[in-house]
Amino acid sequence: MTNNYRLLILAPLLGYALSVNAAPHNKPGVILDYDLNADDKLSMEEFVEARRTRFTKTDTDGNGTVDEGEYVYEYEGRLQKQLEVAREAQVAQTGTRFKAINKDEDAYISRDEFIASGKRGFDYLDVNQDAVILATDADPVREKANKGDEKQPLRRRFSIGMPSSHNVAGMIALYDTDGDDHVTYDEYLAVREAQFKRTDADGNGLIDEKEYLFEFEDRLDAQIADTHESQIKQTYVRFGVLDKDEDKAMTFKEFMLSGAQSFNRWDTNGDGWVTVSDPAPAPRQKPKKDQETAKAETNAVAAGLAAKD
Repeated sequence: MTNNYRLLILAPLLGYALSVNAAPHNKPGVILDYDLNADDKLSMEEFVEARRTRFTKTDTDGNGTVDEGEYVYEYEGRLQKQLEVAREAQVAQTGTRFKAINKDEDAYISRDEFIASGKRGFDYLDVNQDAVILATDADPVREKANKGDEKQPLRRRFSIGMPSSHNVAGMIALYDTDGDDHVTYDEYLAVREAQFKRTDADGNGLIDEKEYLFEFEDRLDAQIADTHESQIKQTYVRFGVLDKDEDKAMTFKEFMLSGAQSFNRWDTNGDGWVTVSDPAPAPRQKPKKDQETAKAETNAVAAGLAAKD
């Protein structure tokens, strides 16, 4: 693709700042969503054409613009399908997890098996073996996944947001009961004991596969409901950001703002293509407050304290 063509596409979009990105937030998602010829790479022309198709589909009344209701309705349809697929995948894994914990293969998970499984998971994340997992600890799961990440096959990554004890962040979310950003083994064990008791619905001291599945489905469905609610709230926010002139009617130009930002973020070598071999973009940096802003905020806090006195 020539530089002139690329500039022709992007020129009308320049000069707009966008803080909310409505396009997919990872490279596989960008490629898989818009790769029209399924060759596992995405050109700018292909991207614009696919975005145009989505915009037209979203514009259900065919008036050339997308209102808030149309925007939310289209996204909610895609979200619902993603949640259904993600739920199915999560439920399918429960059988595998049950078998991994049930070491003696007797159709039940005993308390000892349940606690032993938890101990293995805790020890794996407790890299310095001090019986404490800190929120700031290196995550061996993430580090392992990042090695050779660009060589992984394209696959869609959609998260329900279900905390997992298989990574440091999930461990803190699930087991940090006193909110001090670290989990001791004693703290972890207490929560595991309560979880075993809750899952053992008939109170016989053993967990069968149905009990294991039902307990997980209860937590999963609650998380799906939360994810759906939060995602839809964010969709309303995104519409407000994209509707730059605040006329409640998003044009294709406005719709392409977030898309152009996403494409350019992942096209790190600037050749007009997004591919799995492109280097990863630099981590997003939060803008630093200038001295005047910081000073104003400090004065405001001081004034508030003085008022209380």
